[in-house]
Amino acid sequence: MGVLMVPLFWLSDAAIDVYLFGLGELFHHGLFSLEPMELYMRLLVSVMFVAFGIYAAFLLDRAERVEHSLRTSNDRLRELKEELERMSVVDPLTGVFNRRKFHDVLDISIANAVRHYHRFALLMMDIDHFKRINDEFGHQSGDGVLRIVCELIHASIRGSDQLFRVGGEEFCLVAMVDGEKDAHTLAEKVRKVVESHTFPEIGRLTISIGIASFEEGDSQESIYARADAALYEAKHNGRNCVASSDSDSAGLAFEMPG
Repeated sequence: MGVLMVPLFWLSDAAIDVYLFGLGELFHHGLFSLEPMELYMRLLVSVMFVAFGIYAAFLLDRAERVEHSLRTSNDRLRELKEELERMSVVDPLTGVFNRRKFHDVLDISIANAVRHYHRFALLMMDIDHFKRINDEFGHQSGDGVLRIVCELIHASIRGSDQLFRVGGEEFCLVAMVDGEKDAHTLAEKVRKVVESHTFPEIGRLTISIGIASFEEGDSQESIYARADAALYEAKHNGRNCVASSDSDSAGLAFEMPG
């Protein structure tokens, strides 16, 4: 900008002398017959304008580079923050939500059920004889089974349902269903999908599922206790089946995970 201002300054000075003051002859004389001091001052002013322009351009370029660097750093910090938040609620092995997220979502689901009558069910699932899988095929194979089971369950549920790993081979599913019948239908769908899958090295395996639909007055502890009791019933009935809780089991005491 300073470089461009130099000729503008000269033209403005000439226009003022010629047209405002009518000093055309003097302007011509001053333009071609400059005194040494006047020539020196004009050159000095020109050099100052040029230097100012170069310095201003340097500062502007530096400011733009600093702004770009800050913007890049802020974007990176935001990405890291989002990644840390995601890691704090996601199980690193299976990629599904962990116990911490489970408590938060279950609390929100109960609040929505109380205030807005959004019905839901808690499905507790456990892989049958998982310890034997680890003992016979190794923990690496067991980890692979956990990942595949999560993928199979995810493929069987809707976007509004949320899956959580709350224990070694134990999972909870918060399902937005409209009653016990719909919850049982979803549970059977998940059970059959897992049962029909052939796992590498291991072959076939099964899961047991316990269901507890939200009831008025439920807390996290009470609905979890009923789902846990239903899962125990499914295990007691021979595994690879679905069992539902009843109101009589709501008073049983079970420890919430985490």
